[in-house]
Amino acid sequence: LTFFIMTATFKQNEVAEITTPSSISTTKVPDDDMMIITIDRDGRVFFGVDAQPTRLSMLDNIASAKGVSFTDQEKAKFAIQPEFGFPIAQLKPWLNLPGTEMAQVRQPGIPTDSTGVSELADWVFAARRANPQLRIAIKGDNATKFPVFKDVLANLQSQKINKFNLITSGEQPPAGWLQD
Repeated sequence: LTFFIMTATFKQNEVAEITTPSSISTTKVPDDDMMIITIDRDGRVFFGVDAQPTRLSMLDNIASAKGVSFTDQEKAKFAIQPEFGFPIAQLKPWLNLPGTEMAQVRQPGIPTDSTGVSELADWVFAARRANPQLRIAIKGDNATKFPVFKDVLANLQSQKINKFNLITSGEQPPAGWLQD
């Protein structure tokens, strides 16, 4: 029991409950060097990267690009957030809340638009500067409206990103299905 407790990796709470569409794909999303863009059923967009050092470097990159500064305490709080969904202007006040209150705040989502020039594009750029090896995955709710997904794609394409994974839930292949 002690070994299990010491070696287990606990699943972080997600900022929004997502019911992913199903697919018969057998490709697994890698566990490291991942950037995940999450879209909930209400069209809110959340962003996260998997490693704390990458998160800190990403925050420094976005801060210098936007002329914002963060204290060491705010950076430490940001580093432990697996994902977030705030406009840059609202990020600092959220990071200054006590930890219990942070979890209670309904995050409005990161702004996106169809031109691809939005805060989501800024976060993607800052994350890729922090770790050029990051692979991108999009996790969207089954009920997400297509225009929101299209706006996320426009933000990726504005950065010349056309390759990404889609996170889905597994489904048994139909009878007679052959994998290439």
